[in-house]
Amino acid sequence: MKGSDTGAPDGPLFSLALGILAVLLMALSPMALIALGLNYEDTGGSPLEKMHPATLLAAALVLAAGIASGNPVRWALAGVAANRSLFPYLGVIALLILHSVKTVGLPFTHFIDTFILPALLFLLFRSPEEARGRHLAWIIHALMAANAAIGIGELASGLRITPLVAGGVAIDDDWRSTALLGHPLANACLTGSYLLMLALGGGRDLPGWLRPALFLLNAGAMAAFGGRAASVLLLVTLLLIAATRLTAILRGGTFSTVSVLKALVVAPVLALATTVLLERGSFDLFIERFVDDKGSAETRIEMFELLRRIPFGELLLGPDAGQVATLQHMHGLEFGIESFWVSFVLSYGLVPSVVFFAALAWFTADMLRHMQGRAAWVVGFFYAVASTSLSLSAKSPLLAVLTLMLLVLMRPLPTRAHAMGPSSTRRRSSPALMMGSAPDARRA
Repeated sequence: MKGSDTGAPDGPLFSLALGILAVLLMALSPMALIALGLNYEDTGGSPLEKMHPATLLAAALVLAAGIASGNPVRWALAGVAANRSLFPYLGVIALLILHSVKTVGLPFTHFIDTFILPALLFLLFRSPEEARGRHLAWIIHALMAANAAIGIGELASGLRITPLVAGGVAIDDDWRSTALLGHPLANACLTGSYLLMLALGGGRDLPGWLRPALFLLNAGAMAAFGGRAASVLLLVTLLLIAATRLTAILRGGTFSTVSVLKALVVAPVLALATTVLLERGSFDLFIERFVDDKGSAETRIEMFELLRRIPFGELLLGPDAGQVATLQHMHGLEFGIESFWVSFVLSYGLVPSVVFFAALAWFTADMLRHMQGRAAWVVGFFYAVASTSLSLSAKSPLLAVLTLMLLVLMRPLPTRAHAMGPSSTRRRSSPALMMGSAPDARRA
């Protein structure tokens, strides 16, 4: 096993461990942990039960990677050099943890899975060697295919592999699927992000015929997850990407005839499949959510009433948690505030929240330097969708799953010298075969 300063060390053992980490992260949702009897969100139990198994494994692998490099300090400094925001980002989280415990009296374990885990994944998955990247990509594609198929199956059968739980209460009258990724809104957000990655070249490790098949499967699953905001924003983002690309072509830019042919094939198939499913009533429940949102829009209005009811002086550094809980109960928001920005301000105060948001934005922007430039579309979509729900203000591996998918599926294309090496000889790794990739030899 050879040490490395660029991420996890080389060798089959670490590759296997990273694969297991990806499976744990994407196949064990918080709801699955609760269903397995772990006190993941409830009080009591072991401290280890409060952390996702992927977090524990990621922490162990980061420690092992540093030791295997031969110089753990140099390895850690290399990670900080690769993302200069990493140290201040983790520093702000540490201060916010102290603030939550000492000032506002809230649990701190939420920060570990939601925000520290993505940093650990960055240290492990940044700049993966091409062969390892391909293997990890196949794992992610397989998990997303399974998640979509399970979601559609749950909708068709009315059964769930894990119950839908909100605020510790099982919800039996909600038809939306939970599948592998857990909460329907988390499913919709991550599936929409994955669809954008496929459209932007994130499926380059797959055979050409499999990419549109996975796109259609996951697009169909969006209806099973019932995410209205995610579905609308996905459609808008895809149209913006298409308009941007068309504008570039009209200005004389080159394009791939292979990608055009794929679009000409996929578009009518998608239209036909949508028409058939509409005729069969498969989208009736999803369409009904646009007509009757079960009070979701009203709760988004009520959350601003909470801000008005709390004195500005208390809001600056964090209002009393008991007062916020009482106001939530009075306004019918027991299941959470449907905006992680507002929820953060109400939980930790305006000033700490703004400082944290700035650190999070810096960390995310720095991570984008390790990906294809078009990954910014995915990140923009993700944060837009996450803004419409509790999402990142709750304990959730949502951002960690996105980080993993981006670092693997949207990793930079190998250089010509690297592509000529033994690890990159497979024809499917060629940029010319990606959906939405750089043009191939047959340019128009």
